[in-house]
Amino acid sequence: MANPNFKGRPVGSGKTTFIEDPLLGDFKIVIDEYSYNVFDITKNKTIGFYSTLEQSVLAIAKKQMLEDRTYSLTEFAKEFKETHLKLKEAILK
Repeated sequence: MANPNFKGRPVGSGKTTFIEDPLLGDFKIVIDEYSYNVFDITKNKTIGFYSTLEQSVLAIAKKQMLEDRTYSLTEFAKEFKETHLKLKEAILK
């Protein structure tokens, strides 16, 4: 059983890498030894933990689509695809 007096990450796991890019908008990706964490800069809060870079980019694309707006299904699918492809192409370059 784990010691209840120790909380948080293991000792020595404080190394992180950041991905900040204008394409990510109000988000950045924080990479540590265990996951890709999507961080909302405006809320100063981590909003998700993902096992791959692609999953974290997909999550950001979804968040960028959240607006006070009504879409038809085809409109949403088209705009989401464009947003996701733009982010995905930035990774593959």
